[in-house]
Amino acid sequence: ANMRRTAKPIHDMLRWFASTQIRNVACLGGNIVTASPISDMNPLLCCHGATIVLASRPRADGGIARRRVRVSDFFLGYRRVDRGETEVIERVEIPLVRSRFEYVSPFQQDRRREDDISIVTSGMRIRLRPEDGDGGMRWAIEEVVIAYGGMAPMTQLATGAMEYMVGRTFGEETFVGARRRLLEEFDMPDDVPGGQAQYRMTLAARCVS
Repeated sequence: ANMRRTAKPIHDMLRWFASTQIRNVACLGGNIVTASPISDMNPLLCCHGATIVLASRPRADGGIARRRVRVSDFFLGYRRVDRGETEVIERVEIPLVRSRFEYVSPFQQDRRREDDISIVTSGMRIRLRPEDGDGGMRWAIEEVVIAYGGMAPMTQLATGAMEYMVGRTFGEETFVGARRRLLEEFDMPDDVPGGQAQYRMTLAARCVS
């Protein structure tokens, strides 16, 4: 069950990825290393807490050296990633969704369905826990990860909104406050590369609802 719940958001994001021809020859590693600010998969991998395993052969005896980097730390800037000249992505490790109270959702807004170019993409993961209080049982937000594409020069975590939500009740008041934090965090100027600043901020805020 956890395998299905982990794989379904990835499947849903990939369903409309690019076009049929591209999907037949593309690979996940290429999508990651390209480091596009509007990548479909990178925000989803970030919210999953995925890890990249990089491999190289620096040793004279042909031995392989490996190192691990979290996807959320892999992007250093616009089209820049934490990868050496001789390193390749060997694999991507995606943790399984851990419990029935943990949920992962992909979000994507495109200009068209086929051969799409995303305007804003997002991957979100939230884990809840039941708590007893004076007013009865409530659902508290134990952990939340919100990652965006199309809102910065690289895939970006909404750290302010995430910090605001942790420990609060899963309810409308929390999400209203989180949207406010989000809009402050991604206060895009009107002349931002790619344009449509207000529209992109509206899309990002609508995801957190």
